[in-house]
Amino acid sequence: MGKKCSFAVKHRYNETAVSEVIGSILLVSIVVTAASIVGVVLWSQPPPQKIPAFDVIISKDTANYKVHLYHNGGDSITSDDINILVDGNDKKADFTKSGASWTTWTTGGSLDYNYVDPPGPLDIQIIYMGPSSSSILAAAHF
Repeated sequence: MGKKCSFAVKHRYNETAVSEVIGSILLVSIVVTAASIVGVVLWSQPPPQKIPAFDVIISKDTANYKVHLYHNGGDSITSDDINILVDGNDKKADFTKSGASWTTWTTGGSLDYNYVDPPGPLDIQIIYMGPSSSSILAAAHF
């Protein structure tokens, strides 16, 4: 009689180890993606605009019809960086430093402007003209 040969092979596949690996890979990829998004948001912004630190005393001499601007401290200002508005009109070119035109205004320096007696109040604004936006550095209303 012959021997009966029986090969009963039972295949058991344990899929739990595979699902743990896939879960770990997905979790790591989510963390890396989130960190990348945060990095792009933080480092893709342009640096903030540096506005000069500036202190000015604005005065008006009503007897001689003059506006006097005194640089009381802070950063030096160039004429290219600012506009000086008198009643909303740019009068920077009409302001003089010791009677002459100016290009740089440093601490302790003065700028003078002769005006015609206005019928109403006189508004003075010094506006910093930055590369991307403008900011009012000082203002006075007489």
